[in-house]
Amino acid sequence: MCGGGGSPGTIYKPDYNAYDKQFELQRSAIESQINNGTTLMQQELQGALRAQSAVRSEISEDKIAAANDASALNEEAMRLSTLIGAPPPEKTAQAPKVGARERGLDSRKGRKTLRIGRTATSSSQGTGLNIT
Repeated sequence: MCGGGGSPGTIYKPDYNAYDKQFELQRSAIESQINNGTTLMQQELQGALRAQSAVRSEISEDKIAAANDASALNEEAMRLSTLIGAPPPEKTAQAPKVGARERGLDSRKGRKTLRIGRTATSSSQGTGLNIT
């Protein structure tokens, strides 16, 4: 062993409280940073949900207004229809006009239709058959 003279050595115990305090400070800083990010994301989510809710309520109000407009329009149409009355009846089906009636010519029937008229129907001379 050691045989020397002198004072015996002293052993100092380190101060673990200072290390614990420093660790707790670093830990709380990290936790607060994580919590701030989470809080920020939560606030963004809440803002998006509020905006979505506002848009949905606007759409709902627009649909209600459109339904009210449609019902008011229907009521106005009903009032006008009672004032004006029923529409006139439709024309019954008629046979189509063919021949001279289709062209709008008023022709006579019988033997007189075969005769050629004595007066010219054209106002200019030299056109067509002129029998006088």
